[in-house]
Amino acid sequence: MATVKVRGLVIKQTPFGEANRILTIFTREYGIIKACVYGAKSTRSKAGAAAQFLCFGDYILYKSDRELMTVQSCEVRESFFAVQEDIVKLSLCVYMCDLAYTFINTDSPDENMLSLLLNSVYALSGRNIPCETVRAVFELKAAAYAGYMPNISCCLCGEVHSICAFSAKSGGIVCSDCKKDGDIPINAGVYHTLSYILNSEPKKIFSFNASAEIMKTVSEIAEGYVTECTEKRLASLDYYKKISYIDKK
Repeated sequence: MATVKVRGLVIKQTPFGEANRILTIFTREYGIIKACVYGAKSTRSKAGAAAQFLCFGDYILYKSDRELMTVQSCEVRESFFAVQEDIVKLSLCVYMCDLAYTFINTDSPDENMLSLLLNSVYALSGRNIPCETVRAVFELKAAAYAGYMPNISCCLCGEVHSICAFSAKSGGIVCSDCKKDGDIPINAGVYHTLSYILNSEPKKIFSFNASAEIMKTVSEIAEGYVTECTEKRLASLDYYKKISYIDKK
């Protein structure tokens, strides 16, 4: 039995008993772990802020012989209040956390995925980057980090000069000779935007400009690609899209 210190982001919290919460924390040191905050719902609890979704902080955890750890204390580094107060941004963050959880091995650290998730939440909170841009970038980079890097030359024949579409089933860009029904047509702007997102440094993933029309196609490509890679459609994505549609009306 011992205490451990971790830095992590709460990607899910669920009730446990009348006053407690079980946190799913994406940590730098151990990947995804679960820990209980006792008395988290009490108005007198000092751990209330640490038990909130998207809390990013330094946690001191008590590790016993049981699988579930216990939160002893937390120094909160960021709470992302701007996201918490916006239902569309909040629902997008739920989806991104679900997708990260789907992609990674819960028993191993994955600093690239954690940094991507944090950068994406910061982009929504502090930089006010459009939700659909953040979603598309996160989906593409998360897939790449999980081992599903899309090809940016023709994934069927290797051609680089006559690219014309994106094929989720084939794993990336296809040329005019290899294009099939159902592939998404792309132009030079879409190609260069995809290439930038997939090859950019983590701190520069949102440092690009693209028209609304280009981002619409990139978003369609990203959504279809992660659905193909994960072989399922997350309910949190459908909820985010529903909330986004209602918000625009």
